[in-house]
Amino acid sequence: MVCIIPVGSFEQHGPHLPPTVDAEIAQHVANALGEKIGARVLPPLFYTCSDEHKGFPQTISVSCRRFIPYLEDVVRSAAEKCGAVIVVVGHGGVWEAISMVTQQINYAMGPVAFAVNIWTYAAPRDHAGTDETSIYLATGGRLIGEMPEICEGDVSLFGKMPVHAFSSTGIVGCLKPSEVSAERGRALLDKALEKMVKKVGEFLALTGRTYSAPRQVS
Repeated sequence: MVCIIPVGSFEQHGPHLPPTVDAEIAQHVANALGEKIGARVLPPLFYTCSDEHKGFPQTISVSCRRFIPYLEDVVRSAAEKCGAVIVVVGHGGVWEAISMVTQQINYAMGPVAFAVNIWTYAAPRDHAGTDETSIYLATGGRLIGEMPEICEGDVSLFGKMPVHAFSSTGIVGCLKPSEVSAERGRALLDKALEKMVKKVGEFLALTGRTYSAPRQVS
């Protein structure tokens, strides 16, 4: 059996999106991936490392030094029960930690864990901007406030300083309401999912496990 663990966050996404955006997107992608490879999707992890967003009241974060051993226990236990675990990462701030954890588990247990970063494949140009808002709407998400038209900050500054130091709204990059649409988001997600299915398939082939043949993304 193959299990999928979606990992997100509970962090600010500007004045128009809920703090559960990353987890909801991860859950949506995990469900779609699970259908294509015949895997069981487990409940998502919401509370993760989001200290870069702690300057905003919508964020609840745990320290990475405490999150990493917890994540390791979850993935290791899932691997023992399922045989193989795919971790679908919807929060960029934990990607390095999850990549390291899955690598170390594989060194100890053999090839049983594989992590995929949604944002590597979808490649949005922003945080809570035009691209990410469109992707969220494509998953069935709903706005919680008005979308401002704004460009501020630079996504390259993530990991270098707190987000509130370069964005007053929490939006990083550009948000242009006239360009936001579920159709735009669906196009980004479909291309990303196609690539993720291929990568996951390559990993499962290395483990000797079989999976259902991928259907063409429409």
